[in-house]
Amino acid sequence: MSTATIGDSTPPGSLRIPLASADLRTSLASGDSSRWAVLGVAFLVGLAFFLTEHSLDISLVDAYTQTADEMELAASGGNSTRRIMFLALAGMGAWLLVQRRGNDLNLNWPLALAIGAYLSVSAASFVWAEDAGMCLRRLSVLACCVLAAAGIARRFSMRELCLLTVAIVGPLVLLGFLAELRHGTFRPWSGGYRFSGSVHPNTQNMYLTTLGLAALGLARAPRGGKQQKSAARGVPRWAYWGIVAACLLFGLLTKSRTGNAATLTAIGCVFLLQTPWRFKLTAGYAAGWLALGGLWLLLLCGVDPLVDFRDALLLGRAEESDTLSGRAFIWPNVLYYIGQRPWLGYGYEAFWTPAHIDTISHELQWGLREAHNGYLELLLSTGIVGLTAAAISILAGLAAAIRGSVRLDDPAYSLPLGMLVFGLLSSTMESGMVVIMLPPLIVACCLIKMALFAEQPAKESL
Repeated sequence: MSTATIGDSTPPGSLRIPLASADLRTSLASGDSSRWAVLGVAFLVGLAFFLTEHSLDISLVDAYTQTADEMELAASGGNSTRRIMFLALAGMGAWLLVQRRGNDLNLNWPLALAIGAYLSVSAASFVWAEDAGMCLRRLSVLACCVLAAAGIARRFSMRELCLLTVAIVGPLVLLGFLAELRHGTFRPWSGGYRFSGSVHPNTQNMYLTTLGLAALGLARAPRGGKQQKSAARGVPRWAYWGIVAACLLFGLLTKSRTGNAATLTAIGCVFLLQTPWRFKLTAGYAAGWLALGGLWLLLLCGVDPLVDFRDALLLGRAEESDTLSGRAFIWPNVLYYIGQRPWLGYGYEAFWTPAHIDTISHELQWGLREAHNGYLELLLSTGIVGLTAAAISILAGLAAAIRGSVRLDDPAYSLPLGMLVFGLLSSTMESGMVVIMLPPLIVACCLIKMALFAEQPAKESL
C-alpha cells in the first residue's frame, strides 16, 4: 500500500523548515483546504479593492479618468475607508500566518533575497523621500499588502490561488459589466467604445488577464485525485474555458493595444512551456496554414494587408498611434525629473505629489499622475537601485514559475508565469503592474508563495 508524501527533493538554494505535523502536511499536499477559507478571503480582498479602486460610474466619466484637481486632492492624503480596508487586509494576513493550518516554510533563497532587497530599498526610501509624509502613507499600505500576501501564500496552494483569483476578480468584472448595462454605456458596436466596467479600460484589461490566466490554470488541471477535486470545487472544465474565452473577448473590447498584445504573448508562453512538443508542432503547423489561407482569402476580397491590418491591430485607435496616446509628450517630462535623482528616486510612490501633478498636468494640458511606463515609475519611486532589485525579483520569479511548471507539472503555474510575462510587456506602456492594485497583489501572493512556501512534488513511497 502506498501513501502520498511530500517529496524530499528540495531544489538547490532552498531551505525547508517544518511548521506542521506530518499528517497535516499530507493533508495540505492533497489540497484539502476549506472552501469557506477561500470564500472568506475572496470576499474580504474583493471588498477592500472594490471600495478603494472601483467606481460603478466610471463609464460615464470623460476619458475614464479624474481631472487634474481631483488627482491633486487624492494625492494630498488618503481616506478613512482606504485605511480601514488595508488594515483589515493586514489583520487577515497576520491571522493566516499564525494559524496551525498552513504550508511549511520552504525557502527559495534567490527569489526570497531579491524580494527582500526590493522591499528594503522601498522602506529605506523614506529617509531620502522628497515628501516623507506621502512616502510613509504609501509604505504603510505596502506593508499591509505584503502581510496579506504572505498570509494568503502560506494558507493556500498555487492551485487554490487560481481558484481564489477567480473568486475575487470574477465578481468585480461582472459588477462592472452590469454597471455598464445599467447606465446604457455598454455599446461595443460604437466606434469609440472601450469596455471599462468599474475601472479604466487599461486597468480592466489587466483584471481580465489575471482572471483569464487563473481560469486557464484551472481549466487545464487534471481531475483525478483529492488535490484536483479540491481545486476544481465541482466546477465543470467547460465553465473555466468559458471564462478564458470571455476574458479574451472583453479584453479586445477594452481596446488596450499593449495590454492585449501582452495577454496573447503571456498565454502563448504558458502553452509553449506547459504543452507537449507534439501539440506545439501540430498547433504551429496548423496555425501557419490557417494564416496563409486567411491571407489568400483577404487578398481575393480586395483587402490591403498593409493598411487594413494596421487599423485592426491598433483596435480602431490609429489616430493616437503616432504619439503613443500622448506618451511621447509624457515621457520627456518624466525623464527630466528622473535625471534629477537617478539612483534613489523620490521615495516609494512619493513622486506624484500635488505640486508635481500640477506642474506636469499644466505642461501637458491634461491631468496626469502616472508615468504610463512601469519602468519609469520605478525609477521615479526608488531609482536605478530599486529598479534593479525589482528586475532581479521578476527574473527570479520567472525562473521559479518555470521550475514549478516543469517539476510539478501543474497548470496552476499559468497564473504566476503568465502574469510575470504580461507585467514585463505591459509595463512598457502602463504603470498598473508596479503600483498597489489588485492584480499586482495577486502576483505578490504567487511570488511569496514560490519564495517562502515553495511546493514540492509528491512521490509514492511503500
